[in-house]
Amino acid sequence: MIRVVVPATVPVSALPRALELYRELVEETRTETGCISYELLQRADDPTRLLLVEEWESRAHLDAHTRTPHFVRLVALLDEVEHAEPAVIYSKVL
Repeated sequence: MIRVVVPATVPVSALPRALELYRELVEETRTETGCISYELLQRADDPTRLLLVEEWESRAHLDAHTRTPHFVRLVALLDEVEHAEPAVIYSKVL
C-alpha cells in the first residue's frame, strides 16, 4: 500500500473553480481499481491551502491513475487555477 500527499495553494478568486474541478477528480478517481481512498482536505485556518491525500493498493495502480483521461484533463485545468507542490509518495512499512 502507498499513500500520496499533494499540497496546493489556490487564490481566493479561483477557489470555487478549483473545488469544482477537484470534486470531479475525487468522484472519478474513487471508482478506479486499486484506489483505497482519495480525499481533498482544506486547512481550517486558511481555506486557500488544500491537501490531496490518496491511498492506493500499489504503485502500479497509482501509475495507472495518472494516465486516466479524467486525471490528465482535470490536472491540466487545475494547473491553470492553483499552485500544486510536487506529490510526495509514502510506502507503508509497518
